[in-house]
Amino acid sequence: MKKLVLAALVVLTSLGASAQMVRGEKSLGPKLGYVSHNKSAVAGLVFQYALSSKFRLSPEIGCAFRHHNEDALLVDLNLHMPFNIGAGNMVDLYPLAGLAFNSWATHMVAPELDEADVTTHINRFGANLGAGFDLRCSSTLKVNIEAKYTFIKSYSSVVLTAGICYVF
Repeated sequence: MKKLVLAALVVLTSLGASAQMVRGEKSLGPKLGYVSHNKSAVAGLVFQYALSSKFRLSPEIGCAFRHHNEDALLVDLNLHMPFNIGAGNMVDLYPLAGLAFNSWATHMVAPELDEADVTTHINRFGANLGAGFDLRCSSTLKVNIEAKYTFIKSYSSVVLTAGICYVF
């Protein structure tokens, strides 16, 4: 009986391990969401690379669309630390921390220049803190939801996104 229980445990643990993130796993996909600084939509692209089964590097590039005469280029380099929360190793929760570069553009109309659009860019570095949720739909597809706070002098904001990624 002990051997049967031990064999069942070995089989169950090996099945779970195959569905988890493995070193070298990559994923790529679009993200859409909301940025609180100018209260607008944000769209971007994310690439993820698993450094190990516990750490994942996630560079992202995005665009905050113009609203209240402001828009931005958003570039992030985050580190995710995913851990399984059940459902057969298909659901992960992850805290994230990382670096941020934002280039905010303010658009104004200059009457003295025949109503020309005058744009001022402010480039700043900062930090990200947040959390996310991954749901693996199959071995090559996952969806995620992420919430992070970007700490940047005069341009701090909450960024909420949802995305879909191809896993390879």
